[in-house]
Amino acid sequence: MKRGRVALAFALSLLAAAASPDRAGADRPVLEDGVSASDYNAAGIAINKALKSFGTAFASGDPAAAELLLDAEFGAGRPVPSIVQREADERHGVRIWRWEAGPSLGTDREAAQKLLVDWRARFASLEMTLFKLHFLDRLEADGTATARFRFELLGRTTEGEVRSERGMFRGRFARHEKSRELLTIELIEGETVVGPGDHFVETARARGIDFVDHADGRFLPPSQVLRDQAIRHAVGGVNAADVDGDGDDDLFLLSGEEPRLFINDGTGRFEDHTEAAGLTGLRHATAAIFGDLDEDGDRDLYVGFFYGRNRLFRNDGAGRFSDVTDESGLPPDDMTSALALADLDGDGHLDLYVGRFLDAKTRIPDMIHYSRNGAPNRLYLGNGDLTFRDVSEASGADDVGLTLGIAIADYDGDGDQDVYLANDFGRNLLLRNRGDATFDDVAKESGAMAVSAGMAASFGDYDGDGLLDLYVSSIRSNQRWFSQGVNIRFYILNIVQSARRPRLQEVFLDLRKHLGDRWEDVGNFMLGGNWLLRNRGDGTFEDVSDAANARPQGWYWSSGFIDVDNDGWLDLLAANGWITNPLTADL
Repeated sequence: MKRGRVALAFALSLLAAAASPDRAGADRPVLEDGVSASDYNAAGIAINKALKSFGTAFASGDPAAAELLLDAEFGAGRPVPSIVQREADERHGVRIWRWEAGPSLGTDREAAQKLLVDWRARFASLEMTLFKLHFLDRLEADGTATARFRFELLGRTTEGEVRSERGMFRGRFARHEKSRELLTIELIEGETVVGPGDHFVETARARGIDFVDHADGRFLPPSQVLRDQAIRHAVGGVNAADVDGDGDDDLFLLSGEEPRLFINDGTGRFEDHTEAAGLTGLRHATAAIFGDLDEDGDRDLYVGFFYGRNRLFRNDGAGRFSDVTDESGLPPDDMTSALALADLDGDGHLDLYVGRFLDAKTRIPDMIHYSRNGAPNRLYLGNGDLTFRDVSEASGADDVGLTLGIAIADYDGDGDQDVYLANDFGRNLLLRNRGDATFDDVAKESGAMAVSAGMAASFGDYDGDGLLDLYVSSIRSNQRWFSQGVNIRFYILNIVQSARRPRLQEVFLDLRKHLGDRWEDVGNFMLGGNWLLRNRGDGTFEDVSDAANARPQGWYWSSGFIDVDNDGWLDLLAANGWITNPLTADL
């Protein structure tokens, strides 16, 4: 059978697999007979529009806000619950309440209006208000939709404390010619957090760190150099290390322009030593890492770039660096997105792992939900003298996912260091070390594949059982409702029928191999949020993300375990945010 026919036959087998009813797992919308994919998409867009209009009015305190959301026939005899907040925790002056549905306020529109008015009154002011469609569960032939929608509110109380609330409702939305309005509403979950808002205080400039990250001007509009325009924002990062040997941690800050090195004077104040350290002339550095690569007791530096050769610098012991890239044996890598150092072959020397993305000038991800067209990752074994040998291909660690995060640890307790890769647009890898810096990907069988927009990964024993667990940051997107099988199937079929078909056949095969009959759930996984994977101790992991409340809404980049309050238990810190359009609540 010719290659094109193979691809088409494979796509048809995917569509046939989608009809199988025996595929439990992720959410799937129910569409009544006669409801099309375009009907489904139009309903979701209309619900989001209605929620946005309501949110704007709610934030302003407009008493008529409910008029924008509640149908004239609201209630229909179904009770409207009050919201009862049960105090669940209080530590360090921060109080947390869990929401429950309380006694009925009534069964009509007036009862729902009271619920919304009382809710808004809990805030003296609002800094952020967001109401968004979470999932469109059911669409009926007459256009009535059952959907879950979430909310996030951040503001101040009358006492001046910071108050945040987030949670989820389920409602039935009636279809009108130009709008969607609620017929019923019920609480699914909610949480309130109130505190003084002063546990962390911004002191960077007061301490001498006058630094603002900037995108690389070469790639900003009107430049059309990049096909993947998002990469122009792929800069930034912080590295802490004692580079001058005085016992205090110094800071190396990356940017689309030049990075800067700030030296700690021992009192918590910093001075810019970039020029004195010999680290000027660098541009669009996307990753950096410090380590004693020549084993002389100080921290040397490796800097990765998206465009331009990666660079290796020797530290003279006093925080002055010299470029030794040419004599290191390291090839001229670029498209670098993440770096890690560890002794992977057990010889006592630090080895270098380089995670890479794709050439944004010539490529975009294969498919928005599943891509395998990245630049191959690199593994260089160190000799302990700032020279390295390339074992990338032989090691099995030369993955072509779009790597954004690397975590290294001995997760299985066999005495060697294993590697986890967080890959954007697809599946993640768990590379189990055979003990000699050659690897087998065991992500699928271990339960650690975590299909997602993987951006960062870290190991840590969060539950204190002596086993290393895994946290992977990703996206829990408002557009997850759109990325369902009703759209995924036709998206893939359209690709198969296009000129992209021959090139993407391998991606289709990889998708089916790793997700099996759940391939059409790839959108649910990819946009489903962060993953907290608990180590069972037998080489496998259990997904406890939702049970642990570790999967918040948002776009999460760098993340990691840290005991913030020094109570002996590891907490999680994750950086959240993204560039959006004028509809600022869209993401």
